[in-house]
Amino acid sequence: MMSSEKTTVHQLLKSINQQKVLRLIYTEGPISRVELSEKTRLTQQTITNIVNRLLQDDLLLEQDPVGGHNGRKPVPLVVNTANMYAIGIEVAIKYVRGTIMDFQNRIIHEVSVQVPIYDNEEHPLQYIFQVLDELMGYVPQKSRLKGIGLSIQGLVDFKQGIVIYSPGLRWRKFPLRERIENRYGFPVYLENDANLLALVENLNGRLAGSQHNITLKFDYGIGGAIVMNKQLCTGANHVAGEFGHYKAFAGEDARPCHCGAKGCLTTLASVSGLKRNSGYTLDEFDERLRGNDPQAVALFGKIAEAASLAISNLITFFNPDHVLLTGMLIERIGDLFVPFLRKRILETIPESCRGVQLVHLPEKPNDSATAAGLVIHRFFDVPLDQLSL
Repeated sequence: MMSSEKTTVHQLLKSINQQKVLRLIYTEGPISRVELSEKTRLTQQTITNIVNRLLQDDLLLEQDPVGGHNGRKPVPLVVNTANMYAIGIEVAIKYVRGTIMDFQNRIIHEVSVQVPIYDNEEHPLQYIFQVLDELMGYVPQKSRLKGIGLSIQGLVDFKQGIVIYSPGLRWRKFPLRERIENRYGFPVYLENDANLLALVENLNGRLAGSQHNITLKFDYGIGGAIVMNKQLCTGANHVAGEFGHYKAFAGEDARPCHCGAKGCLTTLASVSGLKRNSGYTLDEFDERLRGNDPQAVALFGKIAEAASLAISNLITFFNPDHVLLTGMLIERIGDLFVPFLRKRILETIPESCRGVQLVHLPEKPNDSATAAGLVIHRFFDVPLDQLSL
């Protein structure tokens, strides 16, 4: 191995070790140096060197010593989260919303701009810049802004920073990260909205204690995310988790889908599909369903049965310990939908899979705050994928 290669590998391992320590302090702090050494299996000298660098960079705080009366008392370490900030942007079909948040998940400021229609690929960017320009005026310390995260409805290559395809936003292979970084000079991270929710919920949300999980978002469309061993699985072409195109309906219920196929789950079990193929808005469907309208009740039965069988198959294929349900459908009719799903899923999955926990978010998450959470996730991420160097 050449000397320059040895230096590169050494620097990479040094960076990985520092990120491992920083992430552990963030997720498990307050934590002492001794505990860090035990949990990371790094030497106490290595831990001391890393902690000293992080203290010097003002990324950590030392709390008052705790412990027994004999010997040196351990000094708990925590991340200086109140002194770091993130911006999150939700780029939706009808609006662009932005949030500034500190690393304690406290919202500093929010702004939202309504969008009549996107005319071309540059149009969404104009609204994103408008929101970001306003938010920048509310960042307490720009030097403490750690990045900008974006939640995108569409297929995203997060490594290249490209929106592969988002028909509602008029984007195809659009270099979104490059365009925003060139204008503002901060790190930019983007992700599909369902993958993004899964990442944040796995870091410090409802899925923090889960190792293997599936997230399903029943919204304008249907999105999903697969996490195995705490790693997001995106597939060869970044389309893993597109559960909306699971073939769920047959016969006369197999409506054409915008993907070119028929019978996709999204053709009835999403807000847009519900409107397009039944004529109901979500508000109308909710009202008629609760009024025991026979047509609405029958349609609910078809949707719930198809969704439960689809989720049952996913559980059988992937064997997750948790399934998280969210989105506008869950927010509006979740009190009816989720109990039906839970009952039917337990009836149809193998006994070996019945330990799975079905959880839901009763309110649709604030996707701009979730996008700010992406910055936090990436800031504490351990760059193990770079070991292939």
